[in-house]
Amino acid sequence: MISEKDNKIVYLIIILTCVFLSFSHSLYQVAINGGLTISEIIKYPEPLSPMKYYYHNSWTLLHQFAEILLNSGLSIDNSSRAILFFSTLCFGISSFLIVNKLTFNKYLALLVSILMLILQKNFGDTDYPSLIISNHSYGMLSLAITSLIFSLLINENFKLLGFFSTFLICIHPVVGLWVLFILTLSLILLKNRNILIKFLKGSFFGASCTLLSFIIFFQNKISKVGFETENLNIYLEFWDGHRNAAGIIHYEYLIKSMILFILVNVYYYFNKNKKNNFLLFFNLMIVFASVIYLLFKFFPSFFPELFVRAMPSRFLILHSFVGWPLIISMIYQIFSGFNETKKFIRVFIFGILIIYSAQHYKNFIKIKNEFVSNFSVKNKYKNADIFYEISNLNLPGYFITTTGTQAYTIRLGLKPVLIDTASLDFIPYHPYLVNDVFEILQEVYDVDLKKPPIKNNPTIPDNFTKISFEKKKEEDWKFLSEKYNADYVVTPTNWDIQLNIFLQNKEFSIYKIN
Repeated sequence: MISEKDNKIVYLIIILTCVFLSFSHSLYQVAINGGLTISEIIKYPEPLSPMKYYYHNSWTLLHQFAEILLNSGLSIDNSSRAILFFSTLCFGISSFLIVNKLTFNKYLALLVSILMLILQKNFGDTDYPSLIISNHSYGMLSLAITSLIFSLLINENFKLLGFFSTFLICIHPVVGLWVLFILTLSLILLKNRNILIKFLKGSFFGASCTLLSFIIFFQNKISKVGFETENLNIYLEFWDGHRNAAGIIHYEYLIKSMILFILVNVYYYFNKNKKNNFLLFFNLMIVFASVIYLLFKFFPSFFPELFVRAMPSRFLILHSFVGWPLIISMIYQIFSGFNETKKFIRVFIFGILIIYSAQHYKNFIKIKNEFVSNFSVKNKYKNADIFYEISNLNLPGYFITTTGTQAYTIRLGLKPVLIDTASLDFIPYHPYLVNDVFEILQEVYDVDLKKPPIKNNPTIPDNFTKISFEKKKEEDWKFLSEKYNADYVVTPTNWDIQLNIFLQNKEFSIYKIN
């Protein structure tokens, strides 16, 4: 049993590890873009860009949280680190709680927790990636909180379970509603009044946070515009990479999930004294997600468009992080049940984890070096001086950017981009924007809508944009400027753009159209 003092030390070590990782990786969180927009630190002129619609009409507490951080005076880098810290903390605590509950070994639990974070171990990806340390805030944090929900259930902390399962909705509505649905079904089947009461008490506070977040969102949302269904169908068929029914079936991930499913059920079967609260939720989560995934792959026409847009294959990755802590814990506990192997299995598992870590020593060296270098903004953003310059200038109008320059323009220059060509996967959630997005892609980037640069990849690579931009003449740029209120173009310096240079350094150039 862990004493209160031991608890404090363990959680302090996990917290410090998460702080260390948030500075080591120091990834710019895409949710910060939403905070910059709704706080009006970045001001969007008329006519409104699809990006402003996207950020204002995307309900997630992460945008609101980013707005609070930025308005409080926290820098963009540190605001990103705060989001990454909370995510890694959820992952780290979830791993520790699972291993400690099943093995009663706090040292093994702490070791597994730290290694899971540093080595970013998971079951892999399906059509949607399993994000542990990433700049994609929404998928990363939703997976982190879902992992925490698994751990709270296995530890029978039903009040916190109720809180986080309803709170998750305001972080990621699709994942939140799915997890809440599985939990609700589990509670109905369990028919345990005491558990239900505790769950509802926690849910009240989580639902209150979610409701408040929704009210704030509703007050700031922008009216939608009409769109052509045919354009949305074109996007889903040729551009989207997460909902592509014709994609590869991820057999390796399915096999790992099946092994995990069998191992967990065998473990609980031979441990009659174990309560099945977790087992029921776990089984429903994996079975439902697997069935939906396979049905979607083999019979995509059965699914309504709204469900397809919600990305059904994402549900299968929700156990991706907790899979290895569960497997390690149950193997450890099964062999520890035999007196003749009890000592051996402890030494064996610790030895395997240490040897595995030693084999990946470069990962440890890398994050140590990045931790040191990320304290220096100058080293991190090499040749970014021109973006700091424009952040202090009143430059009305949009900036036309490339995939490689849009992030610098937003996060350092604090200027609105016409469209984010690095990630167009918001369209299924905001289909009313598809007409405007496609029009910009055609006129500004010379894209053939049915022949994207990379099929089923919603990005415009810079090598494609380079060809488009370099063939444009000054009158072409002036037409685009007048139509879209875009006065500046940002590209790598080695591109040959037929415009006057506004600012330039060795790596980037900003051109003025008018």
